[in-house]
Amino acid sequence: MEDFGYSFRERRPLKHQPHKHAPQPPATRRPDPLPTDVQDLQAMVVALQHEVAQLKRMLFGRRSERLLPDDPGQGFLFGRIEAQMQQGDPSASPDDAASPEQDASHEEDEELALRRRASRHRGRRPLPAHLMRCVHDVHPPQEEQTCPCCGMAKSIFGADVTEELEMIPPRFFVKRYVRHKYACPHCQGSVSQGALPPRPIDKGIPGPGFLADLIASKYAEHLPLYRLQERYRRAGIDLSLSTLCDWVAHVAGMTAPIVEAMKRHVLASRKVHTDDTPITVLDPSAVPVHSRRGYMWVYIGEYDDVVFDYTNSRKRDGPASFLKEYRGYLQADAFSGYDGIYAGGLIWEVACWAHTRRKFYDTLEHYPIEAGRVLALIGGLYAVESRAKKLRVSEDKLLAWRQRFSRRRLERLRRYLDELSVQVLPRSPLGKAISYTLKNWKALNRYTEAAWLSIDNNLSERQIKQLVMGRKAWLFAGSEDGARNTATLLSLIVSCKLAAVDPFAWLKDVLARMPTHPVDRIGELIPREWKKRRDPQISPATPAAA
Repeated sequence: MEDFGYSFRERRPLKHQPHKHAPQPPATRRPDPLPTDVQDLQAMVVALQHEVAQLKRMLFGRRSERLLPDDPGQGFLFGRIEAQMQQGDPSASPDDAASPEQDASHEEDEELALRRRASRHRGRRPLPAHLMRCVHDVHPPQEEQTCPCCGMAKSIFGADVTEELEMIPPRFFVKRYVRHKYACPHCQGSVSQGALPPRPIDKGIPGPGFLADLIASKYAEHLPLYRLQERYRRAGIDLSLSTLCDWVAHVAGMTAPIVEAMKRHVLASRKVHTDDTPITVLDPSAVPVHSRRGYMWVYIGEYDDVVFDYTNSRKRDGPASFLKEYRGYLQADAFSGYDGIYAGGLIWEVACWAHTRRKFYDTLEHYPIEAGRVLALIGGLYAVESRAKKLRVSEDKLLAWRQRFSRRRLERLRRYLDELSVQVLPRSPLGKAISYTLKNWKALNRYTEAAWLSIDNNLSERQIKQLVMGRKAWLFAGSEDGARNTATLLSLIVSCKLAAVDPFAWLKDVLARMPTHPVDRIGELIPREWKKRRDPQISPATPAAA
């Protein structure tokens, strides 16, 4: 039986007789390219399977990257490592035989366990004490207030208190300023009139509270302006979208000096976290979609000041311009656009272990043993950080802590990666993850050089998520100026959240003060400084936790 030029009986290509006039092949024998082709095909198949698995996980799988007992190969992985340890394999270690969570739980002392048990509450949490209480006395019916036995009136001997959470919908009201005029009745002159107090928008109708609610609703609660317009219409207030946009732009212009002061604090920090994400910007000149892609960069300083910066491309010109006066450590992903920034030797790269771990986690389905063990070794690094946080290790001792516990885990991980690098195909998903890690190895180890450096860049990813959540709601920025206004207002809102400050309360107070606030004291309005002045018991700002 023959088909497509192959004999299925002999499992080899058939030898066809060439035509007598066909050109004869050269006499020299070519090297057989079959092994190389097979390797290329195998690498292609694995890469395509890996890509399909990633897309399926994005659509249908869980987003969490935590290792679970039912993950593919996890039980076999740890069982194999234990067997290697019993056979005396020097490459295996006790730290590999258990997950970081198990290792951390075994190391937990009795004091931490008692503290955790004490923090657990039973029953329903009481309602906050600062809320207004409206007391309603509930008495039994009049006929039940008399004793049925002797006919005497009953007296109160106790009460049961039940609390119910209630609310009054937000109410709009009008502040009317009546400026009375005074004049001399005899001279009919010398007229005097009281001046209007400073207002956020001169000759405008919105007050500080209304503008604070508008900005906080859009950038803290991610409500598009058209939804806010519907809310106002339900209250009988008809405002056009263009008016709301103008008010948002005006507030951004008013508060821009505060963001500039925050930027100065960021550039004066010992370390800066940064990340970027795309944003759609409307552009009528762009054909055919009338929009294009811009980028929003986030920069977080040592004292948790968050500054967003908009650029119309992802070129390195954006971060290079923002960081041109910065000298210190920059923690980011391995984006090639930062390479020119590091080349000057004035800014030192600190890589992110979360990005590195994610690359191995994505290969776990196809390489459960190899990738699983790498994940376990990386988990050991995070177990050291978690343990130090639980024990509240001071910054003075944290560096020695990392030198003692993290260094040897890093050395063990490097040895295993070197072994794997010669066993897997370089173009396979696992090979690419190994190459990425070894290429950035020096930057990945840099967090052990200073106690105030972080093991990963999750801080910036958490803050840039505020933009991502809003982007899903309002979809795009109306123009480049709108994107820059978004960067300004997001900087303030996210800084408020990171400093545990109510964005509405901060905005209402700051917008009322901005018209008369001295320029040389603009730093007092930074959210963390504002909080410290509002509550004198708050200690001075401390650097972000490593």
